[in-house]
Amino acid sequence: MLYFSKQAPSAYSRFVLENSSREDKHECPFARSSIQLTVLLCELLHVGEPCSETAQDFSPMFFGQDHSFHELFCVSIQLLNKTWKEMRATQEDFDKVIQVVREQLARTLALKPSSLELFRTKVNALTYGEVLRLRQTERLHQEGTLAPPILELREKLKPELLGLIRQQRLLRLCEGTLFHKISSRRRQDKLWFCCLSANHKVLQYGDVEEGAGPPTPETLPEQLPVADIRALLTGKDCPHVREKGSGKQNKDLCELAFSVSYDRREEEEYLNFIAPSKREFHLWTDGLSALLGNAMASEQTRQDLEQLLTMETKLRLLELENVPIPEQPPPVPPPPTNFNFCYDCSVAEP
Repeated sequence: MLYFSKQAPSAYSRFVLENSSREDKHECPFARSSIQLTVLLCELLHVGEPCSETAQDFSPMFFGQDHSFHELFCVSIQLLNKTWKEMRATQEDFDKVIQVVREQLARTLALKPSSLELFRTKVNALTYGEVLRLRQTERLHQEGTLAPPILELREKLKPELLGLIRQQRLLRLCEGTLFHKISSRRRQDKLWFCCLSANHKVLQYGDVEEGAGPPTPETLPEQLPVADIRALLTGKDCPHVREKGSGKQNKDLCELAFSVSYDRREEEEYLNFIAPSKREFHLWTDGLSALLGNAMASEQTRQDLEQLLTMETKLRLLELENVPIPEQPPPVPPPPTNFNFCYDCSVAEP
């Protein structure tokens, strides 16, 4: 820690200042991280273990530094802080962050970088998202789900499963959701309810009294025919977000905002929504996209499709457990020299 503060004062100051300006629960503990990181580096580099006479595993970058361990620590502590931010970690996630940093360091050391600068470049390129992607790929390789026949099966299953997801999204719209009304000053407690009719042809909506439960579709005074909807808008494209200007609150609302533009008396008008949660935002934007004949492009759809594909593929392959799946299908045998092999049932056997 002392070496880091003296040899890299700007990086040290940035580390301390960044964490002092975060909320307490999101603060990355410098002392605890340094102690755990030192233990981790000792384990990865086998510090304290007796030398092996037959070892062939050498890291060239350690021979070009006078204080190689200290320099490696300086790179690693900055990596830990970077990974902490990428994971949006809290104090409870400390052990998870250390496990990810261990994997980042181990994967990069295995590449045998020739210098510390090259090590720094490679380890910083190995982000938390990249680690998750590598884990997923390795898991799929182990399960054999990346074999060409399995990928072909997944492609064939996709349309049916996307149809299931579409059906679920429309059912969610039919159930309806309570939305907050946004005033010009701040979020109010006033609510309104919107749902899709059972025949998927009309959006029904209206105000709801505070403390009241979701109303029945028949009691909702306003209706918007789906056929009149022009487009679905999200985020900054929504008119009720553009009117708010900038600010942290507006940024939060922007992530949950969506609108539908529609024709009324030859004029374009908007029905504006602020979703109560990110999940509701994905469900509604997917459902509205499906109604308009567009692709469901949300992150939630991607996750649901991947989960359904994985489950369906495993169910289809239950009987093939421990049976190796070939990369290529077996060759089709050549046709016979003649086709005179029809069995005549009228001829009695001798």
